[in-house]
Amino acid sequence: MLRNLMLAALVLLGGCAKWVPPTLQPDNVVPYTTEDGWEIDLRHYPGEGPPVLLVHGMGANHYNWDYREEVSLAYYLQQEGWDVWVPELRGDPGSRPPSKRAPKQFTFDDHALQDIPAALDVVQAITGEEQIYWVGHSMGGMLLYTALSRYPERIRAGVAVCSPTEFESLTGLHRKLRGLGWAMKGRGRIKSRFFASLGAPLGRANPLYGRLANRDNLEWPVANGMSRYALVDLPKPVVHQVTTWLKSGELLTVEGEPWLVPADVPILVMGGSVDRVVPEPNVAAACDLFPNCTYRQLGVEGGFSVDYGHIDPVMGRTARTEVYPVIEAFLSEHVDQGDGAVSHSP
Repeated sequence: MLRNLMLAALVLLGGCAKWVPPTLQPDNVVPYTTEDGWEIDLRHYPGEGPPVLLVHGMGANHYNWDYREEVSLAYYLQQEGWDVWVPELRGDPGSRPPSKRAPKQFTFDDHALQDIPAALDVVQAITGEEQIYWVGHSMGGMLLYTALSRYPERIRAGVAVCSPTEFESLTGLHRKLRGLGWAMKGRGRIKSRFFASLGAPLGRANPLYGRLANRDNLEWPVANGMSRYALVDLPKPVVHQVTTWLKSGELLTVEGEPWLVPADVPILVMGGSVDRVVPEPNVAAACDLFPNCTYRQLGVEGGFSVDYGHIDPVMGRTARTEVYPVIEAFLSEHVDQGDGAVSHSP
């Protein structure tokens, strides 16, 4: 989650290694406007089937989903007939703030209470659908949980990949981070792109590389390219809020209230067996909260060919052949008759 930003900056960047640039472009980009004045892009990959929202993780942007055809769930789902929508969130390159101070002072709550509802309004208005499907990675899955807790009637089914609902199992870095809340007070941003440049000379030899993913399950030119394009700086208020989660063990609002309540909406939760960013028990705990929940371990014991870390379930070399199909199959299982055809590739 947060380490998806901090470690990616230090790990995935090999300045002297080969890298490949992004190639995917949406058919169109539709802006949405939040109640507090942000104008943000929705990237649209049209299909004849139902609308599905793909929400990226913390410290990332839309390239989480649509970097290149070979590592793009957006492209995969579009080829399967889905009507795919990829929202940027405030602070991403595809967002325009209402003031100069705004990019430095927002929180996770602003994504949940402002960005996502506004994006859903636009998707539902354009498609005419009362319910949408959802896939979220890391923070994107956490935003799915908050949506289910606030307006479950808008979600037909969802998938959360490496997304925690609690923070009881902590890594050593988590324990260090939770004591740094004092340093994250006030405005300002964590310069992840600057940290990326510091880690660049180490390339694949960086010892932190394996913390983000199963390093054997990443194509280095893709990983290195994504690190150049997919990272965004985080405002201190977001990081400070994360430290409160690590201290309390649960997902809390800025005011300290629990975010999550049960909702009877079908969801698939997937946790990486060797995820060192979000330990698997924190992900699996979602099925203790949401009654209509199916859990899949992303690892050899769970029926996959490799053990997955944090980012390789969405951008790893085997993601397209064995993770994407599981996601698409789950969504298709919950398509109501009359919602539109979803074709399947052989």
